[in-house]
Amino acid sequence: MTSAFQSIGNSLGDIVASRAGSINAPGGGTGGGGQFAFEPDEVKALAQAWAELAQSYQKSQAYVRRIEVEGPGDEPASSQQAMAAMDSWAAYADSLSQKLQYSRGQAQKFTGALADYLGTDQESVAKMLGIETSDPAAQGGI
Repeated sequence: MTSAFQSIGNSLGDIVASRAGSINAPGGGTGGGGQFAFEPDEVKALAQAWAELAQSYQKSQAYVRRIEVEGPGDEPASSQQAMAAMDSWAAYADSLSQKLQYSRGQAQKFTGALADYLGTDQESVAKMLGIETSDPAAQGGI
């Protein structure tokens, strides 16, 4: 475990340097950690990028329709192949929905962070950035 973590640390450099030294610390290496900061323009750009990604998923979702696939023959193998194809298509449609919700949630989080920084409400910042806020259920993210 330690060697794999150190390998990742070597690849990422200073990002994990503070954490790599604490891997054997009591509590399983929970001490230390990196920091990051954004300028307001960077937060604005990130919010817009997430919103654009959400729009692209929404466009893709508009083209997804339930499909009916029939097997080439009248035997169990053909029927099972057709069912597998329909299940795969349904999984694709579900993944688009999940990605749409996640992207919208991330855009809202960055918009909220920018609103907090600017000392204004999130809806005003969303309007300023041209980000749709009509889906309150889209709270995805990490």
